[in-house]
Amino acid sequence: MRWPAMGMAAGLACVLSGCALTGAAGYPPSASRVLAVPADLPTPRLFDCAAASLARMSEASSAWPGIMRRDDAQGLLESGHFPEWNRSGFRMRIERPPGGGEATLTLKAGGAYLADLGAAQAMNDFEAVLRPCIGAAGGGRTQG
Repeated sequence: MRWPAMGMAAGLACVLSGCALTGAAGYPPSASRVLAVPADLPTPRLFDCAAASLARMSEASSAWPGIMRRDDAQGLLESGHFPEWNRSGFRMRIERPPGGGEATLTLKAGGAYLADLGAAQAMNDFEAVLRPCIGAAGGGRTQG
């Protein structure tokens, strides 16, 4: 068997075995929402509320990891290893432009074998814990 043929055979074996699912569209399962934030609420306070909310969620389920990245000046908070696609559990990213009246929440909810751990429900649960802390009365709107 020549090298090009061996490469094609290896590629075909990879596809047939399911390794083509890595990086598949729609994985990991996710949910996004834009949340109205009081204009007078400083970003560090928003992130303190988010960190406390994530800690509460983590008490209820080990699928919620702690804060891995926080940059108050840039308006970015991430839990877990958010940028990595192949992590199991719930991972949250919160982005708030400096001085902005909104924050974008993005949640990844991937499980073993590309399973959706319930991204939409997890987003609702997180927002229900976060909202009383930040004092936002208006609802978030789902991004689609």
